[in-house]
Amino acid sequence: MMRHPTSNKQILNKPLCVDDFGILVFQCQYTEALVWADTAIFFGPCVPQVNGTYVCSPNAHKAFKESKRLFDECEANCNTCKRLVRSKHAPRKDQQLVGSCHKRVEFLFHPEDYMGMACYEPRST
Repeated sequence: MMRHPTSNKQILNKPLCVDDFGILVFQCQYTEALVWADTAIFFGPCVPQVNGTYVCSPNAHKAFKESKRLFDECEANCNTCKRLVRSKHAPRKDQQLVGSCHKRVEFLFHPEDYMGMACYEPRST
């Protein structure tokens, strides 16, 4: 199992090969470009509760952000809803946040859990 050099998180994509100089070559998770380990950057997955990181192309920022936006929209999570108003509160061990919206008064939600609310509106269009 391969690990990130500083965070020690598991690397989720497998190397495709090793080049003639002994450098691992990967396929970027977000751009599908070939990327050599010595020039790579690392991004985590968009899917919540997946612990690890991907070896990515140095120009993967835009593709990662788009992937995250599409995932959030698909998940209809209250944390990414335009109508959510977050409330100040003491940090909670369960990582729940407190907020309210036009449909619900002061409720708890996890920042990454699917809520599936029919009233969901994305923040950006």
